[in-house]
Amino acid sequence: MTEVKHLKESQILTSNYPYYKYSLDYSLKSLQRMGAGPIEFYACYPHFHLDDVSYWDVKRITKKLADAGLNVVCFTPEQCMYPVNIAALDVNARKRSLDIFKKSIRYGAEMGAEFVVTLAGYGTLDEEESCAWRRSAESLGILGDLAESCGVKLVLETSPREYTTTHNSKDVVRMIHETGSSAVKGMIDTATLGFSGETMEQAVEDLEGQLAHVHVADGIPNGHLVLGEGRLDIQHMLKKLDDAAYKGPLSLEILNDKYIRTPHEAMETSFKRLKEYINNC
Repeated sequence: MTEVKHLKESQILTSNYPYYKYSLDYSLKSLQRMGAGPIEFYACYPHFHLDDVSYWDVKRITKKLADAGLNVVCFTPEQCMYPVNIAALDVNARKRSLDIFKKSIRYGAEMGAEFVVTLAGYGTLDEEESCAWRRSAESLGILGDLAESCGVKLVLETSPREYTTTHNSKDVVRMIHETGSSAVKGMIDTATLGFSGETMEQAVEDLEGQLAHVHVADGIPNGHLVLGEGRLDIQHMLKKLDDAAYKGPLSLEILNDKYIRTPHEAMETSFKRLKEYINNC
């Protein structure tokens, strides 16, 4: 019997991640030139800084995307380099961060996105992490209700304690259960699996029934590299996703300072290699 392959090229999302030192127009023309279609939209300055944009900017940029033949599947607000923290101890900082995510959910939905990439927030390193966890769960419950009403899913990233309360896939599943929202799901980032000490097999098994999104990038020694430039076995990881009949997005998160002057080459190379990997996994 012939083995059924599940992963398809149509699952690939390119993105504007490596173009954060270029204009949005430059980014969209670059993606159009390489034949991109579905994308993950990185909401960052100077492309789409959430503090600076309004509903009318959403309409304007959505038209630009459509004119370039691009459609947004996932919306990702910048939440690592900016002070966005939905588990912040300071009430005002937490409210401001929640407001940013509420905007992200509404604007992402207006752009047609199915997913919003979300970090669960973090506490200070000198407090009990259980306190930050409670604030994370409370905030995600609020955002989950809004996401449900807008028809989008919040997909939770994993990262070390400095960035979020969910450090591995087991934490993500626990957080999903505690929020009680059907709009909160899990995701895997190939470049950050090493931080959690997880294998792709473990992550897929732990997230069974909850895995909705995957970030693809090479890693080691630095994260989020062009495919083939790090030491991760991306093809093996994709094979495990194929074995699990994963049907969600495979989004290229190529985000590293070494590509500041060469974003088109970085994304196009990764786009081509991911197609090759999928066809050979």
